[in-house]
Amino acid sequence: MADQSAGASTNLKPCHLSSWHNGSSGLVDELSVNTILNPLAVQYPDMCFLNPDELVAGRIITNDSRAAQRSPSIESGAVRANACRHIYWDPSQVKAAIVTCGGLCPGLNSIIRGVTKCLRNEYGVQNISGIMNGYEGLSNPEAHEPLQLTLDVVRDIHMKGGSIIKAARGGFDAEKICDNLVRLGINMLFLVGGDGTLFAGNLLNECAWKRRLDVSIIGIPKSIDNDVLHFDRTFGFESAVAAASEVIKNAWVEASSCDKGVGIVKLMGRDSGFVAMHAAIASDVVDLCMIPEVTVDMKDVLAHVDDVLARQGYMVIAVAEGAGSEYVPTGKFYPTGDVVHGDIGVFLKDRVNQHLQASGGRSFYIDPSYIIRSVPIIPNDHIYCCRLANDAVHSAMRGYTGVCVGAIHNVICMLPAKVVAQGRRQVRVNRSSWQGCVQTCDMPRSLAGWKNHVAEDQC
Repeated sequence: MADQSAGASTNLKPCHLSSWHNGSSGLVDELSVNTILNPLAVQYPDMCFLNPDELVAGRIITNDSRAAQRSPSIESGAVRANACRHIYWDPSQVKAAIVTCGGLCPGLNSIIRGVTKCLRNEYGVQNISGIMNGYEGLSNPEAHEPLQLTLDVVRDIHMKGGSIIKAARGGFDAEKICDNLVRLGINMLFLVGGDGTLFAGNLLNECAWKRRLDVSIIGIPKSIDNDVLHFDRTFGFESAVAAASEVIKNAWVEASSCDKGVGIVKLMGRDSGFVAMHAAIASDVVDLCMIPEVTVDMKDVLAHVDDVLARQGYMVIAVAEGAGSEYVPTGKFYPTGDVVHGDIGVFLKDRVNQHLQASGGRSFYIDPSYIIRSVPIIPNDHIYCCRLANDAVHSAMRGYTGVCVGAIHNVICMLPAKVVAQGRRQVRVNRSSWQGCVQTCDMPRSLAGWKNHVAEDQC
């Protein structure tokens, strides 16, 4: 058995339930501990199953010009998440539950539907509960009766936004949740949420380990900001970018339909500017993209406004909600410790209006945040949700716990939750994506952020 060093950030070995009984942790030889034939092997005799020890390499570029700058965190390779011929759990003994935490995000219902369908259709699991109101529903299930998830219940829920089991923040109590998991007989739990949810999920897994509870706890990362560490992307992000791009085009219509019009769209991105960056590239009508990762001087912003208006007579700005936070400080913090940002969109609108007052220009400000959060998922994003949901179930059936599933080089893998919850992914301004955004928007170097950044240590 390969041992897993506690707290080792670069150790990617997922924890298997079989190792809990002898007090160890780490990667095990699945062939020796998973003795139950996967029902899929009977249902689909010609199906191709994974080798249990397949790894996805962290680095895939040869002769890499930035090799020294890349993070070593996933260099050792991540275990693939998919179906194997033999599994740990007897499906007839599984009682599963799924919970959605945090804010809304496109695709929550697709994940709920995918997990339910895979459990029922592929493994024959009949008892699946949708926990209401996030962690609060696990801490106090008496106050929030779970929804029994059947194929009829989830049949068409992917056609609409939101979460049929409601998403909520707070309510986490590891001891109470473990008590309730035992009382309710739940031995397979799927947690859908962002970094805070995954951090709490790791604490829950540690509490379960101390009690030696046989429960597979699997995280499915959710972040409309796309800021989850190590994985290629999070579900719902592409849908958010698609919706944001349409709003940006509306701002372009307004701005270009008057003299010296400036359309300003504030998008999600408290600490990471992925939505604003990708929407700016996708819409291809943005002249300035402002993200939290780049500190700008307002004099440079207004100078660029003047240049663009002189050149084409109108302008479009996409700004992430966490950009320019130094201009709108609140001095407040959320209970999680995150900074409460002021409204950079309103600030920018007022400054632009003030600047253009003498010349007769004006700005049009749009904040579509809650509209974007609630949109139905787009087809390609739904496909990704199906992949995540299926492989989350397969990973749980193989006996893993305390892990998250996500794509690395477009292959669904498992990573320990504590590795994923260590921080947030941000736009790397010296990488090609941001450079492409700067070039698409025709932004000056003073607003690109390159003069303030040296070589970075994470791709």
